[in-house]
Amino acid sequence: MLEICHLSHAADARDGGIAIALAELIAAQQASGLSLTWLTADHFPAHRRDQRLRQEVLAAQPALIHLHGLWRSPTRIAPRLASAGLPLLIAPHGMLDPWALAQSRWKKWMVWRLWEHRALAASSCLQALCSAEVAAIGALLPQAPIALIPNGVALPDQAPAARQALPPPPWADAVPPGDRVLLFLGRFHHKKGLDPLLAAWQAVAAQAASRRWWLVLVGYGDGGALASRVAAAQVRGELPRVLVQGPCFGDDKASALAAASGFVLPSFSEGLPMAALEAMAHQLPCLLSGACNLPEAFVAGAALPAEPDAVALAASLQQLLALSPAERSAMGAAGRALVAERYSWPQVAQQTRQLYRWILGGGARPGFVELRPSLL
Repeated sequence: MLEICHLSHAADARDGGIAIALAELIAAQQASGLSLTWLTADHFPAHRRDQRLRQEVLAAQPALIHLHGLWRSPTRIAPRLASAGLPLLIAPHGMLDPWALAQSRWKKWMVWRLWEHRALAASSCLQALCSAEVAAIGALLPQAPIALIPNGVALPDQAPAARQALPPPPWADAVPPGDRVLLFLGRFHHKKGLDPLLAAWQAVAAQAASRRWWLVLVGYGDGGALASRVAAAQVRGELPRVLVQGPCFGDDKASALAAASGFVLPSFSEGLPMAALEAMAHQLPCLLSGACNLPEAFVAGAALPAEPDAVALAASLQQLLALSPAERSAMGAAGRALVAERYSWPQVAQQTRQLYRWILGGGARPGFVELRPSLL
């Protein structure tokens, strides 16, 4: 059986949504019968990390390397892995999005010239998570074949007994019974649109209070800076009914999603956000920016637009707060149906299996692989 090596920076929250998506992809691929290894750069100390990571990859003797994320050790060693005869499939996970490239622009330009472009050019194929990412990759690498394979998500058990078995949500001691929670779940980072979200919430504070809504921000990654800012604002009498809480995983995350009444992600930049897919799987009406790359959620009636602008976002919040229970339930049902149809892990695992076979010369080009005109 051929061995596939997944290569990424980390296997925990330090790699954000990449680690979450990759862990679930690997589980689905193993269930489909693939033989897999997952190697991470953070397993080694910074000193000689690239050399030791490359040695471990070569020792695994994989048939193909599926590399996830950019700008770190995995892509630094990618050209030499390709030179050793190992086929590469690289998934940027949104890191070639124009907004993302504009952050630390000069540093990324230098790294691009030194090795990043060579790594991507050495790949047999690139994986995009959405149509917008296909366009972003194609603009930078017009010669590269691009496979469009999204992230997946597991559909939670909605039976009452399954929900009752979950622990209380993290806000159970702070939010009165019967009040509703609008949930943000993810990394506390500038790109997630948290600043305009807080400004918008302040603008709709009176309506939120009258309709008994809270904004709960559950996440990690900023060393407590967001919690401190919100606490200082509340001392000044601002940002009422806002809670900032630490990260949730496993059953605690499932509990937060099950107990929420809505979900918000007004990002400036994303690949295909796992948190949004999970929220729809849990039948939550969603507020999403266009950068979440889920236009089908708006078409299906599962989401309302939530661009990262305080004025526009305040209007979106007002729209959500005014929805009836029946309208919220209909949006949630539409989201779950969309996830079941397009974003199941077994389907994603089968697509990656087809892609690996094609890259290794053992099958026809899958229909989801786009060849650039110069390659036809």
